[in-house]
Amino acid sequence: PAAPLNGGRGEARAQGSIKMADSLKLQADALASEDRNPGGGTRKAVGIGLQWLATERLTLDAGLRTQRETVGTQANGWLTQPFADTTGLTGSFATGAGGGALGFGNQAVDPATGLPVIGQGGLGTATSSLPAGTRLRSDTARVGLGWRATERITLGAEVEHEVSGDRQRRIALGADYLLAERTRLYSRLERQEGWVSLAGITETGRSANALVLGVDSSYLRDTQVFSEYRLRDAISGRDAQMAAGIRQGFDLAEGLRATAGYEHIHVLSGNTARAQAIALGLDYTADPLWRGSTRLELRRSGDVASTPTDEGFTTTLWQLMAARKLDRDWTLLARNYLLRTDYDARGDVLQNRAQLGLAWRPVDHNRFNALGKIEHKFERDGSNATSGTLQSKAWIVSTVADWHPSRPWWLTGRLAAKWQTDTLEAGVPSRFNAQLLGGRVVYDITERWDIGAMAALQQGQQGARQHALGLEAGYLLQTNLWLSAGVNHSGFRADADLVGGEYTQKGAYLRLRFKFDETLFRSRNPQINRSLDR
Repeated sequence: PAAPLNGGRGEARAQGSIKMADSLKLQADALASEDRNPGGGTRKAVGIGLQWLATERLTLDAGLRTQRETVGTQANGWLTQPFADTTGLTGSFATGAGGGALGFGNQAVDPATGLPVIGQGGLGTATSSLPAGTRLRSDTARVGLGWRATERITLGAEVEHEVSGDRQRRIALGADYLLAERTRLYSRLERQEGWVSLAGITETGRSANALVLGVDSSYLRDTQVFSEYRLRDAISGRDAQMAAGIRQGFDLAEGLRATAGYEHIHVLSGNTARAQAIALGLDYTADPLWRGSTRLELRRSGDVASTPTDEGFTTTLWQLMAARKLDRDWTLLARNYLLRTDYDARGDVLQNRAQLGLAWRPVDHNRFNALGKIEHKFERDGSNATSGTLQSKAWIVSTVADWHPSRPWWLTGRLAAKWQTDTLEAGVPSRFNAQLLGGRVVYDITERWDIGAMAALQQGQQGARQHALGLEAGYLLQTNLWLSAGVNHSGFRADADLVGGEYTQKGAYLRLRFKFDETLFRSRNPQINRSLDR
């Protein structure tokens, strides 16, 4: 529910760079985006380029990109910001444009479902004039530069042009002005021609523009103030918004810290709704045996003038987390997540997840660790008058444990069970229950290479059984970061609540793992980072 994309999507993106010389860097990126709903579109792109630090003030970069797209029946909802690429613009195009207090900016409402549209740039179910299934391809060359004109002024520019395939041309300009040590003015302008993709809608033979002007300030400690003018010339018409907000963090007492944020979006023109958002948070760390935090977010979105019904809604998100150290090895964990959306003209949508867990991690050695968890899920949707109120209740019980008997061997096991009761359309009841048993064994061949095997068994109602078997090989990219590639000889589509992130489907897969703890963001503390002077 908190992800910046719609349900029924598949998204993957990778970026990397390698330093070839003191002033030369090789960069590459790839993305794959898919709308898995009926009639959904797909997009794939791969790019490679070089960045050259010509002088202390001038940076040049050039690259090639190939892109393929199949147009869907409605707005594809690609995870694109107002600008397609800002590699040559010397930094982020807008601090507040990521959405301010709630992280997603001004969420439009889908007139068909009444649910907030996330990731489609406020265009709801706007459609492309291209027939569904239209295939587009383009190979482009890109040149960009960044120039630090003075200690206060930074300029950037990018030009992209097709070398083969469909016409695709783009120019982007950016400028930052440092008003004070913690305050800057920024502006970004982009124009696209030919193959245009803006706010999730794809067109050809057209042009589109995007403009952001704003000020970003963190003059006071832990305080950030921003104000932006957002202009989007999309296929459905021109939208212009003014967004302003503030984020603040402050200490109430030793071990007690509060955070607050507010954002207001005023629509100057266009079919997006006015919105206000406020977020409040509290963190407690005073007692060495207790940890706790809570966060409350409220959002009010007005009606969309172009829709025949009142699409105004209020969203409330409340999160509560607590941890209690029982002794040196045992910790009690609790968490609750509540999300409620109240519509002005119809019923509400409610989601609640309550979890209680017990973690065992011996501090004297790292041979064993385990986590047991019981969870209750409740979902109710009364926003659709034709289908009635839909409801789902579920209990999930799971245990996962790791055993490290010797240096090269790692064994992991998981046992989970789920009992679910649903109320479908017209009040039709439905029940579901399943159990899953799975495990993985990994052997370190060298300090960087390992091999592993996975097995899983899921048993559903009336004794129906499904199993998965697979092998994989892994490589340690850097400290605590592993990349593994594997293939499952047999597999099944497991219930997400049971499988716990393990891939059990038949076929090839990639797995990326990163190990970290609470010291990850404390690298400047000499007590944590022993390489610093003390």
